[in-house]
Amino acid sequence: MAEAAVSFVIERLGELVLNEANFLCGVRGQVVDAQTKLQWMCAFLKDADAHVRDGDERVRLWVVQVRDISHDLEDVIETYILRVISKKNSRGVISVLKRYACILKEGIVVHKVGSEIERISSSIVTLTSNLQAYGIRELRVKEGDTSSRHIKEQRELRRAYSHIVENDVVGFDQDIKELVALLTTKENHRSHRVISVCGMCGLGKTTLARKVYQHPQVRSRFDCFAWASISQQCVVQDVWKGILFGFMTSPTRAGRQEIESMSESELVKKLYYFQKQRKCLVLLDDIWTTSTWGRLKAAFPQEETDSKILLTSRVKNVALHADQNGFIHEPHCLNENESWELFQNKSSRFGEDQTSNILRYLYYINSKDRERMEVLGRVMLIHCFGLPLAIIVLSGLLSTMHTVHEWEEMNENVMRYITKGREHDDSKYHGVSSVLGLSYDELLFYLKPCFLYLSRYPEDSEIQVKELCLTLIAEGFILLRESSMKTIEDVAYDWLTELVERSMVQVENWGLNGRIKSFRIHDLMRDLCLSKAQDERFLQFIDLRNREQPLEAVSSNVRRVAIYFDHDDEDEDDRVDDFFCFVNNTSDSLRCLIVDNVYPPKNQVLRPVLDRFLKLRVLKLSFRYGNVGEKLPKEIGKLIHLRLLSIESCIKGEIPSSIGNLRCLQTLKLPRNRKVPNVVWKLEQLRHFYLYNMYANNPYDVAFGKWLRLPNLRNLQTLAGVQTNYLDWNDFLQLTNLKKLKIEVEKDSGRIDHSPPTVTFNSLRHLQVSNDEDIMINIVPIILSYPQINKLKLWLRMVKLPEHKQFSPNLIKLVLVHTYLKDDPMPILEKLPKLRVLCIYDSSFVGNEMVCSNGGFPQLESLQIKYIIDLKEWKVEEGALSNLRLLRISNCWRFRRVPDGLRYITTLKEMKIEGMPREFKENLEEGGEDFYKVRHVSSRVFLNCDEVWEEYRRKRTVAGEMIAY
Repeated sequence: MAEAAVSFVIERLGELVLNEANFLCGVRGQVVDAQTKLQWMCAFLKDADAHVRDGDERVRLWVVQVRDISHDLEDVIETYILRVISKKNSRGVISVLKRYACILKEGIVVHKVGSEIERISSSIVTLTSNLQAYGIRELRVKEGDTSSRHIKEQRELRRAYSHIVENDVVGFDQDIKELVALLTTKENHRSHRVISVCGMCGLGKTTLARKVYQHPQVRSRFDCFAWASISQQCVVQDVWKGILFGFMTSPTRAGRQEIESMSESELVKKLYYFQKQRKCLVLLDDIWTTSTWGRLKAAFPQEETDSKILLTSRVKNVALHADQNGFIHEPHCLNENESWELFQNKSSRFGEDQTSNILRYLYYINSKDRERMEVLGRVMLIHCFGLPLAIIVLSGLLSTMHTVHEWEEMNENVMRYITKGREHDDSKYHGVSSVLGLSYDELLFYLKPCFLYLSRYPEDSEIQVKELCLTLIAEGFILLRESSMKTIEDVAYDWLTELVERSMVQVENWGLNGRIKSFRIHDLMRDLCLSKAQDERFLQFIDLRNREQPLEAVSSNVRRVAIYFDHDDEDEDDRVDDFFCFVNNTSDSLRCLIVDNVYPPKNQVLRPVLDRFLKLRVLKLSFRYGNVGEKLPKEIGKLIHLRLLSIESCIKGEIPSSIGNLRCLQTLKLPRNRKVPNVVWKLEQLRHFYLYNMYANNPYDVAFGKWLRLPNLRNLQTLAGVQTNYLDWNDFLQLTNLKKLKIEVEKDSGRIDHSPPTVTFNSLRHLQVSNDEDIMINIVPIILSYPQINKLKLWLRMVKLPEHKQFSPNLIKLVLVHTYLKDDPMPILEKLPKLRVLCIYDSSFVGNEMVCSNGGFPQLESLQIKYIIDLKEWKVEEGALSNLRLLRISNCWRFRRVPDGLRYITTLKEMKIEGMPREFKENLEEGGEDFYKVRHVSSRVFLNCDEVWEEYRRKRTVAGEMIAY
């Protein structure tokens, strides 16, 4: 991790020397010299990290000092540059007079900064000499061996062998059946050359692969078998020799000597043609990298053969490199019953004598204790989260504990035992973290900060990938090479997908464009993440959602703090004040402060926070909705290093104009309920500008003075929450790099909705246009200005729906809200060739009938119709909606019957019916008149299909309008 921290500082210093040369006058030489010294130092840090993992406390202290001093150097230089820039940008007579008055002082400042940089450079030299002072004569490990002793030991413990028979495998029956079928069924015979088992460590990949490898059907299908356990230090020739030995049932001494004496080319040729001529199954267990496969693959036929490869890996990309047409299988975590069965099976196999058998021991104790211990066992199993490795660790630890008291003591700290095992114990009871930690240790240096940043999220959180990308960019953890054609946001996304490929996080939601929208981290992997982040002093997570938990003191020199408050804590005021007192006593080296769900403070406690943490790069304050606290102090302008500022929920008064001082700001998120000063144009580095609407159904409530000037924001990619009447039209037309735009068209703006497009925004992919006034908008000029959009949301009254050719041909998602269309929209929308999601909400159509014709909506996968009150009939012709998978109908109270054409849509797998009349629901249930139309739909969910309709009818009757079903 130290290598990562220093590498990022070196990269940043290089950018400053290259791009800010004019502002480094007087200190440039010292900066270059310090950068060179850090580059030399960085060469040792990778090996130093390996020594730290081996428990060398001397090297650990040295690494901490190197990391801290590199950050200090970056802070000194950036602060100096920003001060020089702010002075040179000042204008006016008074500013000029002040400028001349400060000339002498500037010389003193330059001298002080230069001296500080030289002091830090001298400290780097001292740290180098300290290696010998600490008694560390040789830091590097032996040539060709990049792993530490710790990693080697763990790999040896994890090495699997083909002859071991596991009879107590649980939860893999369906997985085994599927994989065996792929290997043996005739129609699958040549379809998949490589079959891969991928997933996070501890999931049972090797166990599953072994069961398949030893399965009778597989044994009868193939002639020859070979098992090879692969490590990162894979010696290719040894692996090839081992596979050849495996193919030979009983190799003679002469045969073995012949193979041993073969050259590399001879080995490759013999192994290649052996698999071509015979039916061979090779199991390659635990391949870590694509480069390892790249070195091995020459010995395996790439074309169709009767031979197969069964491969296990934590990294999905390895499987894809092995065979683009291969099959990737991901085992599932065990459910509650499967976990208990595995716990029982494994517990009987631990221990050196029969008294260590949990089940046998429970048989002899009294029934009351037996019942209590079983309850404790099930409770502790919850903390294993269905991970087989964790269950096995827990079983092993409990197998030596024979009293209720011992089990209760373990239950109090069960997570610590599961993750770390038994401390100061060199026996077999190793914790989960020692195995999961291998995945972290093997991460490339630039991915380690990305992984550690996940420790800022509470457990079970759905982590939004875009939000995380922007935060990592703000922290300076994403490196963009000069030759790269990608944006820095794309690089950040690519790096996070590497964590997915390595099975360190699991995808939660995919976007329609095939990109990952959100993911989750397994609780045990998160526990490892928290532990590593704390050890590295990278980030401290403080969870105050448990009311009984005392406020944890912030560690000294920690650089990032994330605090999460209880959503329902009514007595939180004191804890909030205590929290800020703790923060004010924290080291001023803080780079990131995240406060979530806190009551808005009442006692002006934000000002001292902003006065203290002047080195912040990321500041996120999420106040509780509906509570207005203090105003944002003008001291916010002192945070000149800030790259990301996010303030959600209410605050008092205006946003201070001092935010114009935040020249490094890349992402700005502000609440719409406050007046924003017209200083955004000063933020030349700004890439994403959001104005949050606190209440989704409320009108926009934000003002910018006369205009929102944006003349210098050429890098702006996101502009969300702005009304057109505040936009300077000439400034807006310069924002040709916009990718996401959310605007509200005002009645008197006279620009966006009436002027013909003078600029084509070819980079824009996501457009939302809304209007809260009762006016009709001609949307055609707008959508013609954005010809490449793939997501479009229209929330406004429309003159008419544009013709299908006027929509972007790349449109994949369309949402209509309050459009009040009188003509059936389906004849136009069904011709959009790539449309996959269509949402028709809240009186978007005010007619009585909709028709989907034969061949219409060829790619549509999701159709949602909600609050279309006047809809009475919907016809679907045979051949329409041929790809539909999800249909949702909600609160369409006059809609009587689902269309007969649904029975032809064989792809339809899920229906959600909500807020519809009771009769509508009964017709769709088994035995109902319309059941034949939807009997093929595997999931039919009904919500609130009784009381909602009755309440609506009651209200309408009282209002004098009687509605009959």
